[in-house]
Amino acid sequence: MKNMLTESIRQQTDDQIIDATLTLLQSQSYDQLAVTEITRMACVSRMAFYRHFGTKEAVIKTIVEQLTDDFAKEAAALPLESEQIASAFFGFIQANGMAIAVLLNAGLREQFYPPLRDILHGLYAELFRSQANHSTSIDYVSDFTASGMLALAIRWIATGMHESVPEMARIATEMTDAQHANL
Repeated sequence: MKNMLTESIRQQTDDQIIDATLTLLQSQSYDQLAVTEITRMACVSRMAFYRHFGTKEAVIKTIVEQLTDDFAKEAAALPLESEQIASAFFGFIQANGMAIAVLLNAGLREQFYPPLRDILHGLYAELFRSQANHSTSIDYVSDFTASGMLALAIRWIATGMHESVPEMARIATEMTDAQHANL
């Protein structure tokens, strides 16, 4: 029972620090962010911050891991169909749009972008391999497609996400199918 309580308190402290970090990043860049501000907003001591995360970089890494782990789990269960992949991806972006926008606006694109690109690259490489006659350019086209999906997502977030998930999935599928036709 004690371990469950300790874990619950630990998770609550982690959540408070993460929430405070995301809140502060809404109004300042990552470079401006100070551990003192995070601890004050999270209502935790500096000692608790350092015990739980150690650095503000570790907080960001945890946020990115939480986001990308959720999508990776969903991606693992997807059928290898470009529209299904696009729909799941844009559904994920819509569900996490606020956190993603905060990370992007705080200048943390390079922490967020590569893990998602890798997940998408893996999905598209598998999709293209299952349907292509030859595989010499699959890795290049998969990386190009994954990067294009992320560029669409970033633009969608930046312009207010007015299009629906199905509309974005249709746009992405048309682009993906055009790339796939060249394999």
